[in-house]
Order: sequence, then structure tokens, then C-alpha cells
Amino acid sequence: MPHVPRVPGLDGRQLRWEGHNEERRQHVLNAAVELLEEQPLGSQLRVQQIAERAGLVRTVVYRLFSNRMDLNRAVQQHIVGMIRTQLDSTLVLSGSIEQIVNGVVGGYVSWVADHPQLHEMAQRALGDGQPGELDLAVDNLGKDIASLFQAGAAMLGQELDEEQTTTLDVLVVGLIGQVRGSVNQWVRRPEQTLSHRALSHMLSRWIWFQIDGQAREIGVELDPTVPVDELATRS
Repeated sequence: MPHVPRVPGLDGRQLRWEGHNEERRQHVLNAAVELLEEQPLGSQLRVQQIAERAGLVRTVVYRLFSNRMDLNRAVQQHIVGMIRTQLDSTLVLSGSIEQIVNGVVGGYVSWVADHPQLHEMAQRALGDGQPGELDLAVDNLGKDIASLFQAGAAMLGQELDEEQTTTLDVLVVGLIGQVRGSVNQWVRRPEQTLSHRALSHMLSRWIWFQIDGQAREIGVELDPTVPVDELATRS
């Protein structure tokens, strides 16, 4: 059971009830994910279906979530958490540039290949005027990737000035958009003639060409097959 922090004004019974409700919320979210995995791409789930899978009545679900939109956004947040869990272990300066890029891109593409329905749900507009949770999460992911690039540049003795940092931020946004757009186009095709491994390889090569081109702009030549710590020693 997840830890429930003590809130001023709540007694032990209320705290236990809060913990019980949080546990049931997670149960509902897990049920929604299970159902989405079983449905065709782009399917809409009914609250009744989710309640039945969770072993609850519909009214209980609406006590746990304020409305259908609140439930949908919570499902999206739950899915985005799954994606970040997949990606976070790859966002490290370990191995060669080629291995790092392949790890990040391959992790994302393979997750989408295994969970296309969840990926589609995570980026769906919910009708409340706000972007889907995957769109919101992309901003944080972009900052993490830009920080990884900056750390790599620092290892090579390259301190980026303000203009170079701005250029890097734009590059990262473009790379993420390129990967997302390509993966969405690929996963939505009725027939896939390209395997997810081939797609990962193709996207990773494209990304390397852009990283290499940008590095040459500031006078740095990189070997994508050499571990970054060895590159740092050479520089």
C-alpha cells in the first residue's frame, strides 16, 4: 500500500480511508490499462467496463474520480509514468554515443510496439482545452535530454554558450518531434512492412547525423562507436 502522508486535521481513521481510496484508484487505473490493451487502436472505454474489470460499481468509480475527464487524465498520467520508467534507465552517459542513442530510441519504439493502444491514449486530446499528458511530458523529457547533451559536451571540454544552448534546445525539440511523428505514422499503418527494430535503427541513424552535424558546427568531431568516457580522455 502506498505511503499516505499525515495531513493536519485528519485522524487515523480518515488517513486509513484516504489510503484505501488511493489503493482503489490505482486498481481502477490498472483495470483501464488492461482493457485498453485488449481493444483495437483508438477505442473508447466506458466507465462501466472499467468498473466491472476493477470489481467495483460505477458509482464508486465516480467517487474516486470527479468526472470522466478526470479519470481519462489520470489514466494518461499512469501511462506516461510507464513510458518514463522505460526511458529513464536509458538517459545515462554510459557506453558510446551510438549505444546511448540506440538505447533511448529503441526503448521508446519497442514500448510503443508492445503497447500501441496505451501510447495512443496517452496523447489523446481530452476536450478540456489542455494537451494530452504525453504532450505535457515531452517538455520534461526534452529538458532531460538537453541536460544529457550538455553533460556530454562538458565531458568533452566544450562549455556551451547561450546561443549554443538555445540551438541545442531547438535541436532536441526537433529530434523528439521527429521520433514521435515517425512512430505515430508507423504504428497507425494498417500493415507494417517495417519492423520496430528496423524503425529504431533508421531513427537512431538520423539522430546521429544531426548530432554529428551540430557538433561539427562548433568544431568537434565525434566517433559514435567510442565510449564517451574514452572520448573525454582523448579530448
